[in-house]
Amino acid sequence: MPSPAEAALREALAHHRAGRLAEAAGAYRAAIAAGFDAVGLRTNLAHALRGLGRLEEAAGEFRAALAIAPADQRGLTGLADVALALGRLPEAAEALAAAVGAAPDPDAVRMRLAGVQSGMHRPDLVIRTLRAMDPDGPHAGAMRNNLGNALMAVGRPQAALAELAAAAVLLPDRPEIVVNMAQALMAAGRPAEAAAACARVIAQHPANWAAWHNRLIALNYLPEVTPEAIAAEHRRFGDALAAAIAPMPAPATVPDPDRRLRIGFVSGDFRNHSVGHFLDGVLAAHDREGFDLVAYANQGAEDAATARMKPRFAAWRPVAALDDAALAAAIRADGIDILVDLSGHTGHTRIETFARRPAPVQAAWIGYPQTSGIAAMDWIIADARALPPQDEALYRERAMRLPGCYLSYAGPLPGARPAPGARAAPVFGCFNGLAKLNDDVLAAWARILEGVPGARLLVKTRALGEDATAAAFRARFAAQGGDPARLDLEGHLAAAAHAARFAAVDLMLDPFPYGGCTSTIEAITAGVPCLALRGRGGMMTRSGETLLAALGLEDWVAPDVDAYVRMAVLAGRAPDRLAAARARLPAAPLRDAPRFCRGLEDAWRAMWRDWCARAAP
Repeated sequence: MPSPAEAALREALAHHRAGRLAEAAGAYRAAIAAGFDAVGLRTNLAHALRGLGRLEEAAGEFRAALAIAPADQRGLTGLADVALALGRLPEAAEALAAAVGAAPDPDAVRMRLAGVQSGMHRPDLVIRTLRAMDPDGPHAGAMRNNLGNALMAVGRPQAALAELAAAAVLLPDRPEIVVNMAQALMAAGRPAEAAAACARVIAQHPANWAAWHNRLIALNYLPEVTPEAIAAEHRRFGDALAAAIAPMPAPATVPDPDRRLRIGFVSGDFRNHSVGHFLDGVLAAHDREGFDLVAYANQGAEDAATARMKPRFAAWRPVAALDDAALAAAIRADGIDILVDLSGHTGHTRIETFARRPAPVQAAWIGYPQTSGIAAMDWIIADARALPPQDEALYRERAMRLPGCYLSYAGPLPGARPAPGARAAPVFGCFNGLAKLNDDVLAAWARILEGVPGARLLVKTRALGEDATAAAFRARFAAQGGDPARLDLEGHLAAAAHAARFAAVDLMLDPFPYGGCTSTIEAITAGVPCLALRGRGGMMTRSGETLLAALGLEDWVAPDVDAYVRMAVLAGRAPDRLAAARARLPAAPLRDAPRFCRGLEDAWRAMWRDWCARAAP
């Protein structure tokens, strides 16, 4: 005659094998209550609870199992799975790190651990984890691919390209490796090669959306590709996506133009990131009476900025673990009226979700100041300078223009605005990514240095911390007629040290056709004037133009490249002109979030009323 505990255990196992998870969980608990407590029973209970979607309870049972047997593989990997589903990446990483030692295939666990660490935005940890793997083992191809991505994230694109090339040899039929190589090429300042690599992937795999996203981004950096051609490629992507993804049925939304609205924001950058800096102040100032704000956080890592932003939303949804169909269903279930995309084609994109149209009104803002290319994106939030009427044909979206500038900035302010020390000759600067520094830009900079004897050029961006990348950049500058000995090249610095480097610069030189944005505001905030070129078409080419105009510095926007060179040379030869420009700079640019928010809220309401008018019978 079995004991009560044994009977309950047998019953639990029978229920579990038959898929009756609720009954199995109850019987497992009965066995534990009857005194039969073991690691296998606890992990079985945890797996049953996980299958029922009771994730917090499952996590608790996995921890209870690990209290009995701390090295139990099922308990450790099960806890990691549940922690991932709950969006608790550090807990998942801790469990997987503990599982490595006793795992039958430790490198397989290391691969999982590296993936979690990548989601935590800790490429340094990813590199350490992957370097511990067998370089000739069965996971070598995937390891080298992931290692290449991590090296790219820490600013070593040339080293990344070497690892990715090795991965491509080991795994020749994996198009994602080619896409990763394209990202490394962009980081190394070779966007034309990146665009060509993605085009080859698309030719073989027309529905490889990652290749599309990276190709479209790369095209924006190429001066030889016209704005019209860039717009056409975005539309081509939108048409291909629409053919592959069926939209959801129209929501049963009542077209009431004046009711409280639910605004959903989709981003992977609710953190210390440029997008977060543009969003933070807006969230703090937003009207809570007329609008409910909902965050769809497509990110694994959180930081102090995340903690600050979270309570400003009526609801916070971690969605990185959801596929696009599931995310669209969740958005529809939340009854979102206006869904806002803050990523476009950049990292953490969820454009495939927007293509399903989970919300009645959909708009793009901040993260990708270019057309999305999809017909399901109704609006792009802009301003009259960033998107003038003559550029509207470049956008599949309708333009919703805000008063003034379409951005509000809440990034860190410098503790002081130090004037540069006495220098015999000026220092020009640019703190933008290498992909923006094309040969036309380098040729203009070479002419500027030639016109200002003794002047130097400080170029600072993450990838220049890699010796091979810095050497390649010096060679490119020399090929455009510049003297590489007059370059000062610097890589990534911690935030405080980065902010301090602005004091070494007298005039920032904005690149073109893809201008700076956050870097321009940071420079002006630090008290450094900026010189920009008037845009050729499209918001990405007009960012400097709209920022400087909004700050009353429109006279620092050059009408053409010759004027850009002439104005920089004149400023470099006239310290009093630079001093006068510095005196005009606002101390806290674009930081009036309450006023900005009133314009943004008017825009939400205008979009909604437009939809109501169209939806009314």
